[in-house]
Amino acid sequence: MKVKYIQVIKNCLLLCLLAVVAGCISTKPDLAPKSLFFDSDNVLNVSFKNEGDGEVPANKGNLVIYIDGRALGGYSFSNLADQSFRTPDGSLTIRSNFRMAGSNRRIAVFIDSENEVNESNEFQNTLSRTMTPPAKNGPDFIVSNLYTDPDNKLKIVVKNIGPANSPSNLEVRMRVIVNESVAADITPTLPSLTAGGGETIITPNPPVVISPNSNVRVLLNTNHRFDEIDNTNNVREDILPGGPSIAPYSTLLSQPKIKTNIIWEGSGGIKNYPSWTASRKADLNNAILRLEKGEPQALSAPPALLSGGYISASDAWQIFIAHIAQSLWTEVHGAVAWHLVDFPDEQLAYLLDSRKLMTYQPATNRYKFNTYLMGEITAWNPRISYEVLSNLKMIKATPLETIYALTNWMRGHLIHISGSDDYTEQYGYPGPPPADKVLYPLEGKRHKTAGCWGTSGLYGAVLRSVNIPVERANINLNNGTHSRPVFPSVDRSMPHGDDVYTAFLTPSGAVIPTSKIFYTLAQMATKFISPAVDCVSGECNTIGEQASYNTGKDHLQLAYDYMADYILYQYARYGADYLNDSLRGPRIGGSVHEFVKPYFTDAERAAMVTAVETKVKEIGSGNLETGKSKVIARWDRFQQNK
Repeated sequence: MKVKYIQVIKNCLLLCLLAVVAGCISTKPDLAPKSLFFDSDNVLNVSFKNEGDGEVPANKGNLVIYIDGRALGGYSFSNLADQSFRTPDGSLTIRSNFRMAGSNRRIAVFIDSENEVNESNEFQNTLSRTMTPPAKNGPDFIVSNLYTDPDNKLKIVVKNIGPANSPSNLEVRMRVIVNESVAADITPTLPSLTAGGGETIITPNPPVVISPNSNVRVLLNTNHRFDEIDNTNNVREDILPGGPSIAPYSTLLSQPKIKTNIIWEGSGGIKNYPSWTASRKADLNNAILRLEKGEPQALSAPPALLSGGYISASDAWQIFIAHIAQSLWTEVHGAVAWHLVDFPDEQLAYLLDSRKLMTYQPATNRYKFNTYLMGEITAWNPRISYEVLSNLKMIKATPLETIYALTNWMRGHLIHISGSDDYTEQYGYPGPPPADKVLYPLEGKRHKTAGCWGTSGLYGAVLRSVNIPVERANINLNNGTHSRPVFPSVDRSMPHGDDVYTAFLTPSGAVIPTSKIFYTLAQMATKFISPAVDCVSGECNTIGEQASYNTGKDHLQLAYDYMADYILYQYARYGADYLNDSLRGPRIGGSVHEFVKPYFTDAERAAMVTAVETKVKEIGSGNLETGKSKVIARWDRFQQNK
């Protein structure tokens, strides 16, 4: 047994030696979606590429397409005829089955959604955009309604919402699914339906009899892709007969903890749910039922802006009840593992109180998404936020893990907006950035956030949808007051909202765990809010300078400890002296600014530079220049893929 053990060790050593002699370092693929575009027929195309150094393993990986929040199609890599994407630098464009029409369609793709492929960079496997295909003339069929007749037989209403009449005697295919079992496959012939709303009623033959409280889903397909201008809106699902029940919500709303913390501030004063009028309660019920039916909420776009950046009381109310409906829906459907009743009242306020969402101006009965309240964000549609978290698998077993997952997405995608960017051009909206246009940028745009104020707001807008309270707070740094998100239910914050995309922590190479970005609230207080200041020869940092010093040093230490790309890139791109200077203090106006003392001593910096050089050489399999090229390439690639 001892001899066999020694032989295993010798074999391992021999393999390691052969790897070194061959100049090999473990290589991995890196799959990245590169573009979404419509061809001349308005069919959606998806391009992706293997930008890593290794080959994608055979029969592993997939690609999922989401349109307007719904998973409409997927491709297993093993079934693709063209496998050229598997090799390093290989790419592929898939012409999907989806022909699209309409405006501001939310499209997302997720590569390797089941995490089967071990990649060098797992942060950029998704691509999401708001896209408007060119206008086409033709019919567009939808299943506009499902209901039962007095004998409980299913009736299906088909409507043409397109800009052109449909031809007569057009045969289509329909599948009826009841409680997840196929109840019927039929091929009805549609009469000519007039443009803009002509409809017909289909009765399956033989009849489909619906028992009480059944989940009924109907899918419609034309025989040819070009028989209609949009084939992505042909599914309808409902509870029949009578639609979904509001009963579970009534039970939830009867709990004192919930009903007393749902608060609306308006012209009638500050009122919690038990004090609402019957009309307001009915509005909330209707918002809940829209969610249950998969229908959009009352507002189909960010609210119209009034003078001074305010919005109307009517729009504010619709936005508020959409948030409450989403919060209650999340609880009733068990979409997350935590529960509203477990939060203390002060945390529930960030989920259920309108005063934590918008500010109210009593004199004019108007509302505003106030930067100082929630951050630089227009949180108008919580359902879109929920769909992003759910579809991209960011909802985890605990709130903290979910926060980390969202932060991982931010680290891979968000960019700080520049001073020259115009909000209307970037977001299609002149007010604070709509959260959906940060999550799904307009065509030709990137995931730009309005700095630390916008990122703090985005955390709040997105995490509200899964009942995680977020508070926006200030931080005083050497160059002024900035914003940071606080997560009170998990005792975490970060020093600065910009930390999620700071270059120091770029995860293009070795990944600094996202948990390292966060601090407990006690750590925040002693290290960044009221830190003990450094003094040298009677000269002391200010509180803001000390907070900046502590943040910068922590981040550089992390980059060094993990040999992350920021510190390697500094050396590879600009040289040893440049890196040495970066380890002294921040670069301001092109020159290094030391606080009362440098981040690291002369001896520490010298040792760090030497270690970085060794690491870069290792990446190059013993060749320093090759290592530099690899570090620069993967850094640049990561930034370009954002």
